[in-house]
Amino acid sequence: MRVHRLEIEAFGPFAGHVVVDVDALSAEGLFLIHGPTGSGKTSLLDAICFALYADVPGARSKNGLRSDHAPPDAVPRVTLDVTAGTRRLRIRRSPEFLRPKKRGTGWTRVQALVTLEERVDGRWVALSTRNDEVADVVKDALGMGMAQFAKVVLLPQGDFAAFLRATPEDRREVLERLFDISAFSDVESWLAEERRSAGAELERARRALSADLLRVEDVLADAGLAHGEATAESLVDAPAASVPERLRRVVEVLDARVSSTMAEFDAASGLERAAAEVLAAARSLADRRRRGARALAQLGALEAAQAQHEDRVRALAEAARAATVGGHLTAHDRAVADRAAAMEAADRTRARLAGSALAALTDDEVPGVAARLTALDETVRAIGLERAQATARARRREDLDARAERLAGRADEVAALVAEAERHREGFAAEVDVLAEEAAREPELELRLTAARDRLALLDQVEADEAAAGNLRPHRDGLRGSALDRRAELLDLRLRRIEGMAGELARGLVDGVPCPVCGGEEHPRPAHVADPVLAGDLELAEARLEAAEGELRVVERQLTELATRTETRRVALGEADRPSLEAAVEAAAALLAGSRGAVVARDEAAAHLATAVEALSARRAELVAITVDRASVAGLVAELDDEGSAAAARLEALLGQHERCPCSSDDPAEHVRLAEALVAHTASVSELAAAGSRTDAARADLEAALVTAGFADRQAAIAAVLSDVQTARWRGLVDAHVEQAAAAQAVMQDPEVVEALAAEQPDLPALEADARTTREALLAAAAAQDDAQRALRALERLLPAVDEACGAVGAAEARDARVRELADTTSGTGPDNTLRMRLTAYVLAARLEKVADLANERLAVMGGGRYVLEHSDERAARGARSGLGLRVLDQWTGRVRDTATLSGGESFMASLALALGLADAVREEAGGLDLGTLFIDEGFGSLDDDSLEQVLTVLDGLREGGRAVGVVSHVADLRARITHQAVVHKGAAGSTVEVRAGGVPSEPAA
Repeated sequence: MRVHRLEIEAFGPFAGHVVVDVDALSAEGLFLIHGPTGSGKTSLLDAICFALYADVPGARSKNGLRSDHAPPDAVPRVTLDVTAGTRRLRIRRSPEFLRPKKRGTGWTRVQALVTLEERVDGRWVALSTRNDEVADVVKDALGMGMAQFAKVVLLPQGDFAAFLRATPEDRREVLERLFDISAFSDVESWLAEERRSAGAELERARRALSADLLRVEDVLADAGLAHGEATAESLVDAPAASVPERLRRVVEVLDARVSSTMAEFDAASGLERAAAEVLAAARSLADRRRRGARALAQLGALEAAQAQHEDRVRALAEAARAATVGGHLTAHDRAVADRAAAMEAADRTRARLAGSALAALTDDEVPGVAARLTALDETVRAIGLERAQATARARRREDLDARAERLAGRADEVAALVAEAERHREGFAAEVDVLAEEAAREPELELRLTAARDRLALLDQVEADEAAAGNLRPHRDGLRGSALDRRAELLDLRLRRIEGMAGELARGLVDGVPCPVCGGEEHPRPAHVADPVLAGDLELAEARLEAAEGELRVVERQLTELATRTETRRVALGEADRPSLEAAVEAAAALLAGSRGAVVARDEAAAHLATAVEALSARRAELVAITVDRASVAGLVAELDDEGSAAAARLEALLGQHERCPCSSDDPAEHVRLAEALVAHTASVSELAAAGSRTDAARADLEAALVTAGFADRQAAIAAVLSDVQTARWRGLVDAHVEQAAAAQAVMQDPEVVEALAAEQPDLPALEADARTTREALLAAAAAQDDAQRALRALERLLPAVDEACGAVGAAEARDARVRELADTTSGTGPDNTLRMRLTAYVLAARLEKVADLANERLAVMGGGRYVLEHSDERAARGARSGLGLRVLDQWTGRVRDTATLSGGESFMASLALALGLADAVREEAGGLDLGTLFIDEGFGSLDDDSLEQVLTVLDGLREGGRAVGVVSHVADLRARITHQAVVHKGAAGSTVEVRAGGVPSEPAA
């Protein structure tokens, strides 16, 4: 993966638009990102991570990424141009943020946005704007998630210093996030689940066997067997292997019990059968005796009721003859009633003609006159219809006249409204054109304001650098004087040392010991120096001189940098001074404010214009509709006038046809009433004549039927009639009397009844008691036999289940032992796992060993070959898990040291080597993704010059194969060693970035 370009706007501490051309920075392979604390160096790395993953690493939150220094309407945005594998991608992402409402007060939430593009055939092609699709493309292209990316590409020294000194358990959590060991953790989980499953299966098998044995115990208890050596009491606690054999001995005992109960049942069955036969014969004799007694009693009762029976027979015969004339009686009564009703109807219809010109008509004249009226019915209906239509036309004409008057007034009003709406539209259109021209200048004015602000900010930086240089110069002069003083002091000490060499030699002379100069053993006049200069004094003076000169060099380098930067920026500013630059900013801001105001005013005017156009269209449409309605009303009036003329002619002709009508009335309603009255009276007269004929015929039929049935008159026939209920009751009593007599005679003639009445009464209670006793004995024998057979069958059915349950228990115990041993071993709790290492920890230990090997390749260069990182799998104290330990081998002393004993600089080098080793290992794990760009964040301040040189040598080695390495640090020495730099400046208005290629500042990036 290689980063080409990063653009930031209103993001983090950066209020404006920041462009970091990483391709230009990484031309030499190694570049520096530096600036004061809190300026936003790490925010540049956060922007890269946010563009790729929509989140930031570490404890920082993606909420509040929008710059607090940016204007309220500024949109936070990050654009990243990156190559991953063979694909060149550009990701533009904006976080969720709050902006002021365009109308009214308050804030509105703006949703997060993302755009993904790919470089194809020399042009950018849009791929997606969906978060999930962009995340999938990034994950496929990079081959790693954000946690791995933050540890592999953005190397955070602080995190790996903690990793270096972490406990094995904490180190395991970090490695699990970086390396994919899901397959091995799945194995652990699967074995743990299998262990639970095997234990549960064994418990289920044991419960199933216990349940079967409890059923055996219930069977034996129901069979009445006492617990003994071969019963269920001895089976429950017995080993599973011995249970089937013991259960078979129980079956043999039950089989013998079945044989004995079968013999007892056969004997009881014979006794019960004999007693039942004797009882049945006695019950039959007693029943025949009871039947004979009941028949004798019934015959006596029937004899007493014989006279009443004969009366009912005679009454039923007379009722049967009366029924033959019942229909004639009903027909005669109905005919009389119909004639009376017809006479009343004729009187009513005659009354409807009273008071009219037809009241004097006789019944014979009525049909003819009715026919004449009926012939003119259609003419009368036509007259009524014409008159009704004429009335309706008159009302319709009045309505149309009123509507025409209203439409004329409304047309005048709408015409005036159309003219007014046209004037409004023209005014708003002219206003929109003027404001649109002013609003179109907004992008140009924004660029002008940005350029003016950039030049003013450049002047601020120049003045700040000049002030800083002015503050440093007295300090530099003082340091120069101090360095000269230290150099003079050192020269003075060296001269005094040379001058006092004789005294120094004299202090070491001893009598009898040869002089190191002349070789004499006697020393009569040794030299003496009052204030000798020792070697330690010279070393101390040299150290003071070196410190003073080093401090002087730092200040002079800072002054040189400030002078170079000031000169470059002065050239860029030309002759411009602060008043002119501030005036330019104010003028550009005023113009931009006016343009932005024009944008708002243009939008408002456009809205008014749209409303005016809509209103004008509505008024015009209304005027057209009114015109159409007026034309329609005029046409309807003309049609009504034409229809009225034709209708008047038709009505006059109809009235001429009706002049000869017998009703003598021009009113159609009176004509209809008289016609209906004549028709009704004709029908009632005809019905009266028919009713009289039907009454005479019914009277003749009734008289003939009475003679035939043998009745003297109709009253005698009516008296003989019985109701249906009484007839049915008496006929039932007669039939029952006859049937009961026949049945009693039949019983008394039965030979068995005659024989039973002659015999003695049997003793039924004694015989029933004997039968009951033998029956109870038979039931008891049958129950004992059933219990024994049922228990035997139940045990025979249970035998296969018990055998299977015993086998299942044995198999479950064997599987549980195997699975438990393997699961305990992989989880680190088994007795054979002496290091208490889980399977995942064992896999991570191999990864850690590989990381240590890769880290040592870098540490050998950075540490001068002194230290070697070693992976340790020593057993931890107090039963803790082992296998992920790290220690340091000091090759100068040959001793192994704890990582916590390393100094600050040594710890940084070891942590950096470990971070690079982890990055290489994760890269190999992720499929060998080529990391074209790396970032190393802080930690260089703890190194001395030699160690810093060695670390930079390692970083130079990372550049092999075209890799770019970005160092994030505020260490001053790195600025002279790394010439390609991105300098982050912070200020009250937000941070800016200055890109320097080869030590030469480029145009400001913000």
